[in-house]
Amino acid sequence: MFDIFHTISYSVYMKTLKDILSNFGYITKAQLAEINEHFPHMKVVIKWGGLPRERVPAWQAIETIERVERENIDYCREVFLWSQDCDNLRKALHIAD
Repeated sequence: MFDIFHTISYSVYMKTLKDILSNFGYITKAQLAEINEHFPHMKVVIKWGGLPRERVPAWQAIETIERVERENIDYCREVFLWSQDCDNLRKALHIAD
């Protein structure tokens, strides 16, 4: 019974990563929450409206986006994986370019 649960969970994580790679590394809010839950130290890039881009771990990205938007400093335009991280994930997951 527990083996089936872990297989299903693993399948969901891999589907999320595959979906992100299929979308050229761009990450939705729901995907960021899932990455934070399972891969909190995976680095993502936050692209702001006016501030410089930041490359931070997923757990920190969520906190930073919430703080910056709450304080009306700026807004988040996009969150995505760095291109080199995308390439490394494609190689690790054996996904063709």
